[in-house]
Amino acid sequence: MHTASELAAALRQLRAGRAYKELAVAAEPGKLPMSTISDLLTKGRCTEETLELYLRACQVPRTEEAAWLAARQRALTTVFDGLDGLIRVRQSVPRRLGVHSSIDVPGATGDLPAYIERDIDTDVRALIRTAARQGGMILLVGSSSAGKTRSAYEAVQAELPDWWLLSPHDAGHIAQAAAASPARLVMWLDELPQHHMPALTATVHHLIAVGTVLVATLRPERYIAYTTPPPTGQDDPYARERELLALAEVIYVGDHFSPAEQARARRTADAGDARIAAALESADFGLTQVIAAAPQLIRRWNSADPYAAAVLNAAIDAIRLGVRSPLSAELLRAAAPGYCDRRQRAAAPPNWFEAALAYATARINGAAAALAPVAPSAHTDQMGQFHGYTVADYLQQHAGSRRRWSVVPESLWQTLITHVTDPDDRRGIAEQASHRLLYCFAEPLWATLADGGDPRAARLLAVLLRERGDGAGLQARADAGDVHAARLLAELLRERGDAAGLQARADTGEIHAARLLTMVLRERGDADQLQARANDVYAAQHLAELLRERGDAAGLEARADTGDTDAAQHLAELLQERGDAAGLEARADTGDTDAAQHLAELLQERGDADQLQARADTGDTDAAQHLAELLQERGDADQLQARADTGEIHAARLLVKLLRERGDADQLQARANAGEIHAARLLVELLRERGDADQLQARADTGDVYATWHLAELLRERRDAAGLQARADAENVYAGWHLAELLRERGDADQLQARADTGDSHAARLLAELLRERADAAGLQARADTGDTDAARLLAELLRERGDADELQGRADTGDVYAVQHLAKLLRERADAAGLQARADTGDTDAAQHLAELLRERGDADQLLARTVMGDFYAARSLVDALKVSGRAEEAERVRVFGLPVPEHQIRSPFASDSLSRLGSNPAVQGRPQDAPESV
Repeated sequence: MHTASELAAALRQLRAGRAYKELAVAAEPGKLPMSTISDLLTKGRCTEETLELYLRACQVPRTEEAAWLAARQRALTTVFDGLDGLIRVRQSVPRRLGVHSSIDVPGATGDLPAYIERDIDTDVRALIRTAARQGGMILLVGSSSAGKTRSAYEAVQAELPDWWLLSPHDAGHIAQAAAASPARLVMWLDELPQHHMPALTATVHHLIAVGTVLVATLRPERYIAYTTPPPTGQDDPYARERELLALAEVIYVGDHFSPAEQARARRTADAGDARIAAALESADFGLTQVIAAAPQLIRRWNSADPYAAAVLNAAIDAIRLGVRSPLSAELLRAAAPGYCDRRQRAAAPPNWFEAALAYATARINGAAAALAPVAPSAHTDQMGQFHGYTVADYLQQHAGSRRRWSVVPESLWQTLITHVTDPDDRRGIAEQASHRLLYCFAEPLWATLADGGDPRAARLLAVLLRERGDGAGLQARADAGDVHAARLLAELLRERGDAAGLQARADTGEIHAARLLTMVLRERGDADQLQARANDVYAAQHLAELLRERGDAAGLEARADTGDTDAAQHLAELLQERGDAAGLEARADTGDTDAAQHLAELLQERGDADQLQARADTGDTDAAQHLAELLQERGDADQLQARADTGEIHAARLLVKLLRERGDADQLQARANAGEIHAARLLVELLRERGDADQLQARADTGDVYATWHLAELLRERRDAAGLQARADAENVYAGWHLAELLRERGDADQLQARADTGDSHAARLLAELLRERADAAGLQARADTGDTDAARLLAELLRERGDADELQGRADTGDVYAVQHLAKLLRERADAAGLQARADTGDTDAAQHLAELLRERGDADQLLARTVMGDFYAARSLVDALKVSGRAEEAERVRVFGLPVPEHQIRSPFASDSLSRLGSNPAVQGRPQDAPESV
């Protein structure tokens, strides 16, 4: 039973002809009215107590009640019409959720092998239970075929079998689910980047708020790339992804089984599971990878003939360039020739593509194919619908990593531009082209995205055009309504000093041009032209500034009298500088607020209390404020008191400030008791200075938060740990904070540890700092291993100081982002380019960034170019500077403006160096796996 109607029908059968009155009496007199029974049997919705009473009346055995109560829980979950794809968790099929098919071996039964309990399962299931109570997101981070999806699947099956489950086909489907907000929903987000992460943060916030359990998976190299912040002042391409991941509880899934997991697997194999037994025989791959046919996939890739290799590498490269949609056969056919040399293209048989596709799509041991056909994700209920091909996850991870630094041929770039239509895919491809400085490919992609309404694409395209000084291109886009292009075109014209061009655009109403035109006129001192354009707000501002600089009071007054507020402000400043009180008063009396303000300032400077009083009594708030300040300067508490008693807020504030300076606690107390917050705060400061703990305690007991804070601070100063402890135990957070600070000053690690273990985050942070100060790596490691991020950060700093690259490497390999960062910094300090390159080539963005900086400082443009053409974003950013350092300024400018030429010509132009010639002989540049046989 899964619905209320099904439950109602089952309960009616259970009734077995009994009358409502008979059931009501049998349950418990007065507790099960006949109207309630009627609702129960027609609607199927009731409280747990009502169902228990009904079951008792029907004489259902106690041992069967749990099943009925579970059925009620399922029925209470609303099914939302129009939200397709909802199924019960217990009805879900693991293959459709991303669990890999298993190898087929003699004696194997069922679709999947028995599940081997993982060491992480206890934590995963605890997080699932917590999220079920309050909403939450659980993220499993691990390599392809490491078992993260299977572990998540088994967890939700065990903990939430009766909840609804939705495996969305795109970001729109997720938004639709958020709008419906069905209760008791598991949102399944296998391979999180496929769901357009930058657009998900607000939606996920909402889903968590309404109690949804989100389960997601992600590969470690992506997690590190997304969560590592860029250096200060640099672009942050993954800011939105990092914001999304911050919402998740993260569990790391190892590539290989632990000894305990191996032992459990051995017992399962001994019990007769043929797949597990076969997997345990492999020494080269992890158990989960063998079950998913990973070794056979790698061999399939390495053993391909030139044409199958071309098709597979084109697909692998397309995905690593950002394509997430299935790849069409037409795309693969058009892209593949660029992966073959001239001889191979000439010798290709007529059916080369069909044979290559057959090889790539053949299933291996019944588990997986290197290239698998997929149906349209938005029509999961339609059979036989073909949408395209996707690469097996493990092969993509392995081969994509091996081809990370392979040059992508022009044929694939051109094919992607013409065949890929999904905006998210085109955005990813454009990003990758930009990272390689391939503006010839990035520009048309950004253009189509911009024309489709993508503001970021419009901005990046405008920047490209601006860099090359393409005024005509910017003009065309600006005339089509592109505000980014309009702004940058105006800047270009401004840079060129083209006032006529700016004026022509300003006259069409283009605000950026109008603003920059007035700046040009202002710099030239052209008051006449500014006057002629004075209806333009920017011109009016700059004209007023120019007249102010010239001291032209008459000119400013003439403009102020026409309603020009900028001129009125500058005129008032000028009159105040001249000490012209009469002039200011005359303008103030006409309602000029700027003149009134500057007149009040002038009268205060002169100490003219009488004039300020006279103006304040007429309702001039500026005069009232400056009069109060003058009275405070003179120490005239009586006059301030008189004005404060009339309700003048500024006078009241300055009065209590004066009382504080005099140490008049009684007057402050009186005003505080009257409800003046400012008086209360200053009274507490005075009591704190005097060390009056009793008075502070008295005020704290009335709920005064200022007193509570200052009392804790005073106790800390007195080193009264017992007093702070007593208040902290009473859940006084301020006392807890200061107690931790005191323990830190004393170096009391044991007490800090005790408080940290109770959940005191401030104590935990200070404990980590103390251990760091003591250089206690073991202590920091123990805390870091429990999830203390402060300890992990400071441990990484300590290891870097010690130069312990091996320990940093070990922690980095477990996913410790602080270790990753500090290992890269250590290698950078050592100028270890080889070490940085080794880490950068595994996807470490910190290492890539430091390597690029090191190469730039050395002026090693050739190495930076080699890395740029292979997709290193940081190398691309450093290439132009390195060319300048090496004395190649002309080449640097050409690259800055036009980017790099298409891949086939990158080894000859714009540079012709020996190192680049050697690059051309590298098999990675030719698009072949470096460890593959020559036939590939």
